[in-house]
Amino acid sequence: MTLPEAVRTFWYAAIDLGQRTARTPWGAVASDDRYPLVWDANNATVLEAAGGLTSAQIRAALTPALRKASAPYEHIEFWDTSETGPALEELRTIGERPDPDVVMVLERLVPPGAGGRVQIREVTRPDLSFWSWYRESLREFGSAQSEELLDQMTARTADVFLPAGMRFYVGLLGGARAGYASLLSLGGVGYLDNVVTMPEFRRRGVATATVTAAARASLASGDRTVFLLAERDGEPQHLYERLGFQARTPIESFTRQVAEDQPRD
Repeated sequence: MTLPEAVRTFWYAAIDLGQRTARTPWGAVASDDRYPLVWDANNATVLEAAGGLTSAQIRAALTPALRKASAPYEHIEFWDTSETGPALEELRTIGERPDPDVVMVLERLVPPGAGGRVQIREVTRPDLSFWSWYRESLREFGSAQSEELLDQMTARTADVFLPAGMRFYVGLLGGARAGYASLLSLGGVGYLDNVVTMPEFRRRGVATATVTAAARASLASGDRTVFLLAERDGEPQHLYERLGFQARTPIESFTRQVAEDQPRD
């Protein structure tokens, strides 16, 4: 399956929010020396069908950008896997790949009231207590994360995405923050990111409430397409399918540490 054009357009716009972006025939390379540990800020993204693309061609554009940002990881994402080729086949063999994600596009809205008794609060101007809670929530994504990485991820959200219009839909249970979904709209496309439920509030409808609230807000603001990402065939994908999202295309990503002896500028 090919990548939906609206999603492709959004992702180019999102990449352009960073410090440095270089467009290529196959996608884009992003780098940002403010957040060298954040993979999504320093990576190569293949957004076009590129059956003849090689890993050497990707690295010719990516490696100098990583050097300039002092980024210690090489991260390459394939968003359009409609054509396999040398780069994708080679990177599939390196053994450093997380489970693939899948792009999911909203096809229908569930009826109002999904999420039970969860109250929703829209947050557009987070205060210090929110940022502290948000930083802690990032631990729920499963991978080992250093304190420095958590600081950089939080700062990137506050300094890059919030000024671009990111909104948070926080689910409350008993007055306590239980989870949230963030929404970023660019060019008439809404992206739901960081769907998190804190451990003590799981299985109580928090994700259902926050995702549906964010999706409704996206459509109400005029977005023509709403999408999110989920681990392919995981429990979240099945939840989002029940909420009206449909899987469209897989995303494959590959990460490895840059060699210590690699020269840097």
